[in-house]
Amino acid sequence: MLPSPRMQTNLSELMSVTCGAPDAAPDSRAHQLMLTITALFAGLVLSSLWGLAAGSTSAAMSLANAYKVPMVILLSAVTALPAGLVALRLSNAALPAHQLVAAFATSIFGGALVLAVLAPLVAIYYHTSTKAGLPLALGSVFVSLATASLLFGRAVARRVAGRPKRGSLFAVAVLVVLFLTALLQYVALASPIISRETPFDGGFDRVFSR
Repeated sequence: MLPSPRMQTNLSELMSVTCGAPDAAPDSRAHQLMLTITALFAGLVLSSLWGLAAGSTSAAMSLANAYKVPMVILLSAVTALPAGLVALRLSNAALPAHQLVAAFATSIFGGALVLAVLAPLVAIYYHTSTKAGLPLALGSVFVSLATASLLFGRAVARRVAGRPKRGSLFAVAVLVVLFLTALLQYVALASPIISRETPFDGGFDRVFSR
């Protein structure tokens, strides 16, 4: 079933906002809320494509990843968001809370888009290379996280252009750090996501073990 014209318009606008196109920001809070919901939902759907590819050596794991990967991202975002909003208020930032949430959602969409684009490559290498499959899968995650973090910082910087940025960027840093911290543990809880064992399957204790 093809997307409706309204949905196509929303996705096109979401891409423009995510890419930082001039004058692409929503003109009202209701419009921004709709775009935030669209960004989050689309990001979760895109991330499930990477989950299918990462677990494609096993039908059961691939199907489980279709909901586990989006669940890990959503829970990490929900865990980190309250601290980010508190940091925004305590730093007396010029950025409204709903705009921070909107920028966060569009950055998740941007990161998930990277995962979806790289998903076919991950699947191919998992089935054809014993050496490159795992590094490529992990590398795609790191590229996605780096992209999302850069998009988040840029989106917030654009929203406070001409006003003090320190408080807003501090909230961005808090959100990113806590999102990554939560992500590490949720990945461990949801493992296995990749068919081969990785240090991330054991969470913080495994990654930082001596």
